[in-house]
Amino acid sequence: MSFITPRAKCRIALSSIQFSFKTILTLTVLLVSGLPCLAQYKFEIQPFGGYKYGGGVNVGINPFGVDRINVESSVSYGVTATFNPAARLGFEFLWDRQPTKASASYNGGGTLPTKVGFTMDQYHGDILFSFADHGSKVEPFALVGFGASNMHGGGSSTTKFSFGVGGGLKYFMTEHFGLRVQARYTPTYAYTTSGGIWCNWWGYCWSVPNDHFINQGDVTGGIVIRF
Repeated sequence: MSFITPRAKCRIALSSIQFSFKTILTLTVLLVSGLPCLAQYKFEIQPFGGYKYGGGVNVGINPFGVDRINVESSVSYGVTATFNPAARLGFEFLWDRQPTKASASYNGGGTLPTKVGFTMDQYHGDILFSFADHGSKVEPFALVGFGASNMHGGGSSTTKFSFGVGGGLKYFMTEHFGLRVQARYTPTYAYTTSGGIWCNWWGYCWSVPNDHFINQGDVTGGIVIRF
């Protein structure tokens, strides 16, 4: 039978405590020193302004003789908030507002003199693919996004599916401040009509839908802040 003296027990306990303290201290130093690298350039915020090119959509036969609804081109503005989980990947929320007017065109030509003012608010979740690592001075990128466009005015409101594809460039004058410019194609779903009956070689037939969109595009720019 072996016995450990009280003094030996004390030394063992102190060694264990010292080892644990050194381990915890080392891990803490590593974690704290690594935090700036982990958190660097993870987030971006950009207020922006620009110009949205109006589109339009053809309408079906109606008693008013209207052939097409046109949306006027006008200024637009909004903000984006971006999270960058990887060196060249970003996930973004976009809000874009366009105060504009709509007019109607007749079948035989001519436009209804009365214009209806309304506002289009677009809410998109975008995926950004950067062609340079986050933290670079110049970052060209491409984007694709999906969401909804809410059109409201004159006491009425409707929300429709919309999406956007485009690209742009970020240029940073300092580590955290820069400029961002981009262009997008941003159609908004309007309605669906029948595209006719299609049949395959085996005689099976089905109705094909024909989706109609308000085709718009925009060019925007603004200050981008990354941290």
